[in-house]
Amino acid sequence: MNNRDLVDRARHAGLSMRWRDAAGQIHRVSNESVRRLLAVLEGHGAPAGAGLPPMVVTVVGQVTPLALPENTQAAGFRLELETGEVVEEPLRRIRGRPALPPLRQCGYHRLSIGPHATTLAVAPLTCPTVGTRMEGAGPDRPWGLGAQVYGLRTPGDGGMGHLGAVATLARLAAARGADALAISPVHAMFAARVGQYSPYSPSTRLFLNVLLADPLAVFDTATVQAAGLRNGRAYVDTVRTLEDAPLIDWPQAATRRYELLRRLYDERIAPNPPADLAQFHRARGPALQQHAIFETLHAYFTTRGGRGGDWRQWPIAMRHPDSPEVARFAHEFAHDVGFHVFMQWLAARSLEQACGAARAAGMRIGLVADMAVGVDPTGSECWARQQEFLVGASIGAPPDALSPVGQDWGLTTFSPAGLQAGGYRAFIETVRAGLAHGGGLRIDHVMGLERLWVIPQGGTSAEGAYLSFPVRDLMRLVALEATRANAIVIGEDLGTVTTAFRTMAQKHGIMGMNVLFFERTPQGAFLPPGAWSASATAMTTTHDLPTVAGWWQGTDIDWRVKLGQVAPGADGVTLNDERENDRAALWAAMMAQRGASPSDPTARRTPPVEKPPATAAGAVKVVDEAIGFVARAACPLAVIAVEDLLGLNEQPNLPGTTTGHPNWRRRYPGMTATLLSGVDARRRFGRLRAGRLS
Repeated sequence: MNNRDLVDRARHAGLSMRWRDAAGQIHRVSNESVRRLLAVLEGHGAPAGAGLPPMVVTVVGQVTPLALPENTQAAGFRLELETGEVVEEPLRRIRGRPALPPLRQCGYHRLSIGPHATTLAVAPLTCPTVGTRMEGAGPDRPWGLGAQVYGLRTPGDGGMGHLGAVATLARLAAARGADALAISPVHAMFAARVGQYSPYSPSTRLFLNVLLADPLAVFDTATVQAAGLRNGRAYVDTVRTLEDAPLIDWPQAATRRYELLRRLYDERIAPNPPADLAQFHRARGPALQQHAIFETLHAYFTTRGGRGGDWRQWPIAMRHPDSPEVARFAHEFAHDVGFHVFMQWLAARSLEQACGAARAAGMRIGLVADMAVGVDPTGSECWARQQEFLVGASIGAPPDALSPVGQDWGLTTFSPAGLQAGGYRAFIETVRAGLAHGGGLRIDHVMGLERLWVIPQGGTSAEGAYLSFPVRDLMRLVALEATRANAIVIGEDLGTVTTAFRTMAQKHGIMGMNVLFFERTPQGAFLPPGAWSASATAMTTTHDLPTVAGWWQGTDIDWRVKLGQVAPGADGVTLNDERENDRAALWAAMMAQRGASPSDPTARRTPPVEKPPATAAGAVKVVDEAIGFVARAACPLAVIAVEDLLGLNEQPNLPGTTTGHPNWRRRYPGMTATLLSGVDARRRFGRLRAGRLS
C-alpha cells in the first residue's frame, strides 16, 4: 500500500495524520500507528450504500439537503411525525440536489422518499437556557452547589455516600436559595470489581452505580437494620468502622453494601417481586436484561481466573450477548440476573426521589448529572454494543509539558462509523440516560463531540492520533434530547479548545465552564467577574483542580512534588514562587471588586485588605472573597463546590495519579444533615447570595 492510499483511508475514517501541541509545534502520526488504528476503525459500521443513511439530523426551520442517488425519481416525500400526523409535500432542489423544506415539528420522525426511508431527527436551534428554566423567577441570578455523591455522610450508610444523602443535601441547599445541585457521575460500575471506583471509568453510562442506591428508597428503616444484623456481628462491626473513617475503603465498603443488598433481595424481593420492579424491568427492556446478564457473567468468570474480568477473554460463545449459550447461562443463573435487575431498580428509585426532593424543595433547575467521556472497554456497554464502540482502542491525551508521555485514560469511545450505521442510537441513549431525572447534564471533555485522541490497543499515548466525530449532528442531538427533558447542558471545555468549537457549542446552547483559576488575561491578570462569559457556568473549582483553600496554601503543589508530578525543569521552589505571584494577582483582582455593586460597577468600593498569608487562617478569608468574586460573574449560573463552601484543603482527584493520592475516597466532614450549618458555610452563603443579585 502506498502512502497516498493510507492518507485517503485515514481521511475517510476521520483520522488526522498531523496534530499541533500546546506550544504550536506540528507533529506527524506514524504510518504504523495509522495502520493499527485503521484496523479498528474500518471494522465498524456498514459500507455506505445507495440511499439515505439510517438517520438524517436537521434543525427546525431550515432546508435539509439529502444525499439521494441521482436516479431517484420521487418528486415528493412522506413524513410520519411522532404525533402520528402525516405530512406529504414536494421535494425542493438546492443547487441541483433534492432537499426537504423547512420543518417546524421537533422530534424523531419517519421519512420516506420513493423506495428510501430513514429516521429524520429535527432538532431545536438550542438547548434550553438557564433563563428559560428560570422564567418567572425573581431578580436574583441562580446558583448551585457541586458535590461528590460518595463523599456525603448519613447515619448507617456503611462507609460511602448514597443518593438518599443527595436528597437531603438538595433540600438543605434549596432552603438557602440554591437552584441547582451538580453531582458526580452515577454511572454503573462492576459489581465483581470493587477496586475500580473512579466515577469516570464506568462499565456503562446507560445504567446506574448500584452502590449509590439508598435502601430506604424502597424499604423501611427497621427492615434495612434487621437485614444488616442478620449478616452477623463481623458485618456490623466492620460497617461501623467504615462509617467513622475519613476515607472510603472501597473494596470493604462495597463488599458490605452488596451483602446487605443481597440479603434484602433474597429475603424480601425474590420470593414475591413487587409489581413496580416488574414494570421497571419491562420498561428498560433488553438493554437492562443484557446488563444484568453481563454482571452475572462477569462475576462468574472473574472467580475463575485472572482473565475473567475482560469479556474479550471469555469463551467465544460468551462474548456475544445474543448467543444461545448466553441465553442458557441467563436461564441457569436467573436468580443472580434478577438480583442485578433489582439493584438497578433500587438505584433508579433512589435517583428519582433525590430529583423529586430537589424540585419539591424549590430548586428551579434541580440536579445536574455528569456524563463521563467514555467507558471501560471490558464493561457491559462494549460487550452489548461491540459495533458501536472502539473496543480495540483507548482514549486519552497527547504528550504535553506536564505529561511528556501523554495520557491513556483506560477508556474507549464510540465508533464514528458505528454511530452513523446505528442511526446514532448509542449516543442518543447515553445522553437520554444522563437527562432521565435531572434538570441538567454536564458533559465531561465536551470536545469529544468533535474529536478525541485515540490510542491503538497496547500502544503508548505518543502513538495515538486525533479522531473526528460528526460534531454538527451530535450537538443537534444534544439540543433535541435536552429540550425533550427541559434541561440545561454544560460542557467541560477546559484546556485546549478551539474558538470554532466554542462558537458552535454556544450556538447550540451548550454552556462552557469558567473556572476561577483559569479566567485570566494573556498577561496573567485575573479577569474581573463582569468580563466572564455570559454563555458559561461560573465555578470556583472542579473535582480535578485544587480547592481554593488548597490552592492558596499550595497543597496541590506539595502533592505533585511528593508524587513526582512536575514538568521537566521545574521543582517545588519554582512552583511555589509562581504560585506566590498568582496569589498576589488573584488577591488584587478580588480587592478591585470588593464591595462593588453587581448592578452598578461604579459604586463606591470598600477599602482593600492586605493579602492574607498562605496559611490555614489566611485561606479562610481568601475562600470568602473567592466565593463572592465568582458569584459576581456575568455567567447565567454559578456553581460552588461543597469543598470550597466548607473551606477544605484537599481536592477529590489528582489527575495523572492512580496511587499515592486518595482519589475519589474523601468523605465530607460531618453528617449531610448538618453539613451546611457551620458558621463559615453560613457566611459564605451570604456572600454567594449577595453576589448573585442582579
